[in-house]
Amino acid sequence: MEELLELLDAAWDDESGFLGKLRSGQFDLEAGEAYVALLSQIPKPGDMINSRLVKLIWFAPMFIEWQMERAAHGADQARQLTRIATQVHEAVSGILGTP
Repeated sequence: MEELLELLDAAWDDESGFLGKLRSGQFDLEAGEAYVALLSQIPKPGDMINSRLVKLIWFAPMFIEWQMERAAHGADQARQLTRIATQVHEAVSGILGTP
């Protein structure tokens, strides 16, 4: 679990992480797809949820949507980033569940 948490944390890195790059207006399709694949590796939580895990993933779907205008340059990138945003939202919802 610790390695998984480190990889999730790295996704927020301003220089190399998918979410960090989005913050500075850079959309990296390969990094986005790798992030979706990383989310698919997260096991479903039991009765107790690791708070660090939640901290690292719950905000990501909203954050990606907020960065759409800044990071997607052109219609093709907007479609690709929208696809990644939808996949991230589905993955996080699948992990944490919905009310």
